[in-house]
Amino acid sequence: MSITADQERGFYDGVYAQHLNLPASQLICNRRTIEADLANPARAIYERRRLYETVLKVLLAESAAGQRVLDYGCGTGDWGLMLAGEGADVTLLDLSPVAIELALRRADVSGVAGRVKGIARDASDLSCFSNDEFDLIYASAAVHHTLKYPNALDELLRVLRPGGKLVLAETYGNNPILNFLRRLRWRLSRQPDEAGEEILFNDGHVNLLRSRLREVTLMPLGLLVMAKRFFRGRFTSSAVRWILASLELADTVLLNACPPLRRYCGEVVVIARK
Repeated sequence: MSITADQERGFYDGVYAQHLNLPASQLICNRRTIEADLANPARAIYERRRLYETVLKVLLAESAAGQRVLDYGCGTGDWGLMLAGEGADVTLLDLSPVAIELALRRADVSGVAGRVKGIARDASDLSCFSNDEFDLIYASAAVHHTLKYPNALDELLRVLRPGGKLVLAETYGNNPILNFLRRLRWRLSRQPDEAGEEILFNDGHVNLLRSRLREVTLMPLGLLVMAKRFFRGRFTSSAVRWILASLELADTVLLNACPPLRRYCGEVVVIARK
């Protein structure tokens, strides 16, 4: 079912509104809090820790100080706030004005409000930004939401300066078995259409990026380990973590032995240069 930007905005406004009344101590975000969450089996991000550990390394591979950064589809703003804490000048962009309200509140309690601004806007129209405005654009599981909107990719690339870096963390949708299981889970969990998950980032989108950018590098992650979805909410169990570690080791061996299998992984980090 096709949905409108207004429907998707309304859904995510409701999601983020639940966090607005959290105490300041739970809103603080910086490099240390992200690293702590990635290591904590009780946190939701732990399920995708390998993906986001990779993101952290990529984003911090170059000094963030003085960089003009766009956190595209920022949600709760974690990654933009982390980069602001490292010295970047960050713009938070999201379809949901409630997400922006929340992320700016987090910027304030995290001590980086002076380096952060937020804009609630449809990704198909970024006319609030000039051409070549950003040195780095990061999108965390966001591009697959925006590709369905006309002009979204054109606008995204327009505001990235020549030589600038685009980093995407995405679900990878080339594996038909994984895709079937994903959609089955969505139906069984009665995920609303307004969640906007009907598009899965895949090699077609990678080829589109390659036709528009001078350099695109893929870092696929997770093949057998995608079975982790069956253990959601149970990572505090030492037995579950042992299974997870075994699957990660098996993936390392399998993907090194047969690199073509990497395109069937379930997650991917994309690093591109304009």
